[in-house]
Amino acid sequence: MIHLSQLFFVLTVACCQFPTSVVAQQEYSLQVEVLTQPLPGVGRYTQQWARVFQGMGRRARFRGGKNGENSRLEDSSVRGRNAVKAVGILQTDGSLVFPDHRFVTTNLKPVEDWLLRLETYGAAGPPNESPTWGLTEREYMTVVKQLSESVDLPLNVRTPMELIDSLKLPENFQVTFTDAGRQRAFPKNTIARTTDTYKGLSKGSVLAAALTQFGLGFRPKHGKEGGFRIEVDTGMESDNMFPVGWKNTAPITTVAPGLAKSVTVDLEGAELDALIQVIAERLEVPYFYSHFALLSNGTDVSALKYSRKPDRLSLFRLMDIVGKKNDMGLSLRTDEAGRLFLWVTTADEHNAFRRRF
Repeated sequence: MIHLSQLFFVLTVACCQFPTSVVAQQEYSLQVEVLTQPLPGVGRYTQQWARVFQGMGRRARFRGGKNGENSRLEDSSVRGRNAVKAVGILQTDGSLVFPDHRFVTTNLKPVEDWLLRLETYGAAGPPNESPTWGLTEREYMTVVKQLSESVDLPLNVRTPMELIDSLKLPENFQVTFTDAGRQRAFPKNTIARTTDTYKGLSKGSVLAAALTQFGLGFRPKHGKEGGFRIEVDTGMESDNMFPVGWKNTAPITTVAPGLAKSVTVDLEGAELDALIQVIAERLEVPYFYSHFALLSNGTDVSALKYSRKPDRLSLFRLMDIVGKKNDMGLSLRTDEAGRLFLWVTTADEHNAFRRRF
């Protein structure tokens, strides 16, 4: 007999936190500045790098750094044209350091490739790699706002196309599939299935969550005539897709007061699927599995059981134990409108989400 009594939940939950990086358009003029140090031997490295940039047909300004000044990349506008400034620091060993990059004069191809990338995409990089997928901050927030509309009808989740049709996205959203996404969008075995599981949650998080069941995700991008394009592609959280929900950051006492109490948990032998359902019910939130990712990782939740001996712990600790034991991640997230739900995925995808947000 499995006993679930007096379970209190310790979970970090919060209001939405959205990334706000501005992603620039293509075609940038490039400004390179190198911060030097007044130390012996640095002068010859300055001359070496000056020749490198000159040989690549680019100019670099070498100057002393201000107190506390760091390397950085930033987009700007010069005489009405998009520009990107790259500020690096010349190290005493002759290497040149920019954010997330370290270059040496003995291997110049990575330098030239990186400079060309900056001139093409700006500081944020290619749309598929940027946190706003090529949208400006204003456009990005417009997308998030429009996708915060609630799902109020049952969804047809038999195929990705039927899902999207039944979701009834805003009229200014055009949906396209990449070649890889189109190939996966036609499952071999499909059944007619309509569900109201997602009712009440925002369309953005619902679309992301439902597409993961096919191993798909989406990225919002520029569309025609001022609209937006939903690009469906193969991939998961680690592929910079629109996230399944957003990071929770508000203090737990604000959102879920009293949930930090430790209790005796006697759950040995409980089916893991039933346990996760109980967690969601006690939190009064819907819960969803990233089935494609879990099964691809060899994790069939329906076949797993909780094997830990009775112990006194918080449910937050219990969720952590379940996740680590089964190579999973269980987390509370918010949709675009701030509504909570429980998302269950692989540990790798869970960690990829945490690195992003």
